[in-house]
Amino acid sequence: MSPKVERVRSAAIVAALLCLAACGGDDAAREPVPTLANGETGAATPEPRVAGPPDAGTRAGHGADLAAQFEQPARGIVRVPARDTTPPLAMLRLDAGGTPVVHASPVQPQPRPALRLTRPRFSATALIRDGDGGTGRIRVSVVYTTRCDGVDQQHGDYFPPAQIESIKIAPGARVPVQRERTADVRLPDGCDVNGKVFAEATNAAGLEAFSDPIWFRYAPA
Repeated sequence: MSPKVERVRSAAIVAALLCLAACGGDDAAREPVPTLANGETGAATPEPRVAGPPDAGTRAGHGADLAAQFEQPARGIVRVPARDTTPPLAMLRLDAGGTPVVHASPVQPQPRPALRLTRPRFSATALIRDGDGGTGRIRVSVVYTTRCDGVDQQHGDYFPPAQIESIKIAPGARVPVQRERTADVRLPDGCDVNGKVFAEATNAAGLEAFSDPIWFRYAPA
């Protein structure tokens, strides 16, 4: 084997070893988290602490813009039209003790960074707006997995509870253009928790919209 070929071969071996060392170090440091039943973890990117990054909860523009939109109430009553083809706006605000995070519909293709909770509880407010077709129902939905003493368990909390019947209000009825609901969510203490919370909005015609979910994690100290 020529000296030139030998040098190239040695360099390739060194590069491969360095790559294996780096990859192995990352895997060792990464702790597994409980996943939802469909395999979701919300761990597409590193998670921030409590309040999230300054732009958390943006759909277009800054998170502050979306938070301001959430805080600006839409008042009024409309008559349900005979035909409605546009879904409502769904928004969700999560308050974990820091700066609240706000997400809105539609659901984004990739999950946002998970919010790391410092305590096993938070407040979530879901909001629906529909200025032309009127509103029907708004729900806070929380889906999460706990890992307690090595045992994983799936959970689902819904405010109000999930119902079989569909929402559809008769044309001509007078309904509000905005509804909201707040849920105080308490997670099991002493367990690792991974999950998401989102708003389910249904307008008077039965058309649905879902806010982009806010992923969260909790690990006891």
